[in-house]
Amino acid sequence: MVWGMDLPKGLGEYFPAGRLEGDGWGGRLMNHFHKQPLEVQKTLFDSPLEPMEAIGYYSTFVRHKFSNEWGVQRSALPCYPPLTPILDHEPPTWFDAEKTCKSLASHITLNGMTAVDDEFRDLVERFEPGVHKFYPIEIRMPNAKVYPNQYYILVVGQWFDSLVPEKCKDEPFSEMELSSGMLHISAGPKNRIPDLAFAESVFGGAHLWWERRFGTPLTCLSDDLVAEIQKAGLRTPKMFKMIAA
Repeated sequence: MVWGMDLPKGLGEYFPAGRLEGDGWGGRLMNHFHKQPLEVQKTLFDSPLEPMEAIGYYSTFVRHKFSNEWGVQRSALPCYPPLTPILDHEPPTWFDAEKTCKSLASHITLNGMTAVDDEFRDLVERFEPGVHKFYPIEIRMPNAKVYPNQYYILVVGQWFDSLVPEKCKDEPFSEMELSSGMLHISAGPKNRIPDLAFAESVFGGAHLWWERRFGTPLTCLSDDLVAEIQKAGLRTPKMFKMIAA
């Protein structure tokens, strides 16, 4: 079987409100870019834009690296080249939570980025060592407090196009407008993730991956990984069995 993870609904222990580096992350990236010689700027962001124009686009380019497939052009705009691997200076190093976090799940969302705790990371590494990337991030709270558990921004290291539309049940997705064929899962009173079908011949023995045909990446997991997540009692957004075609 194959499982799909839903996105967290509303703010809270799966989706704390806050800002990456107190909203200074983008400015830090632009400042770093500005300080580099022209030849280095081109290696950071190989755009046809003039350097002073490119500065304003570089931080957005970097943000896309954390939730989109590397090597693929994220935008149809010619100023955006294909996404390159994440460099050492690029990950945000802390998250400024608006409120004190009494409890956080093992798999959370931070301003659109996926983050996981030590236990979740260790499980993924046990199943697929070295396949995925984990970047430490400190969760800071009001009154100079720091959340005691270590978290990591997770960048899933494998993407598949294994959706089998004809095996899906009752059209659970639709095409996004002006997206060149990207899909989104239909909304409504019934969660449609269980009605999606994916080809085992494509995702094979993978345990964790993102499906590339969805505008917002769909996190997919194997039976074995989900069983271990449940056995360990880790709290994650809801996961649903999907159709293995």
